[in-house]
Amino acid sequence: MKYLNFIDIKMILDFSIPKKVRSTKEHNETYDSDSGIPGTYVPNMSEKDKHRWKAKHVKGDNERIEIRKTFTSQLLIVVYKKPYQPKRPEFPEYDGGGKDFYWEQANKIYSAAMDDYEKSHRDVQMSMNGKLDLTFEEWEEMIEAINEARFILD
Repeated sequence: MKYLNFIDIKMILDFSIPKKVRSTKEHNETYDSDSGIPGTYVPNMSEKDKHRWKAKHVKGDNERIEIRKTFTSQLLIVVYKKPYQPKRPEFPEYDGGGKDFYWEQANKIYSAAMDDYEKSHRDVQMSMNGKLDLTFEEWEEMIEAINEARFILD
């Protein structure tokens, strides 16, 4: 991937922070689903910004670039620097000790391992709030956006 030279290519990811069209309080009062329900998102930006390849570089242990764009649906693409695929945990075997103590401890261990497992991901995740209807040009732009994110993360 490093052999690609993006210097001569027009970058399509837009890392600028879009201006909000309403205050956070007003936005959350207007769109209940956007103030805490997992998996929902209502953009608080202009129509022009919604239709750009908006990107955010999240650094740290789980480095990634989050890309959003509105088509017929709102698309979220997360491109990770490295995949995270832990083995699915198994419930600890009974060790012959006190049953109440065993079940309490085993549940704690298993729950913590499952919390970690549910953070797993491969290289690219996509989600959207409905059917996605793309032209071939938009499809190719999406591939360009993902490749650009990969280049930045390398």
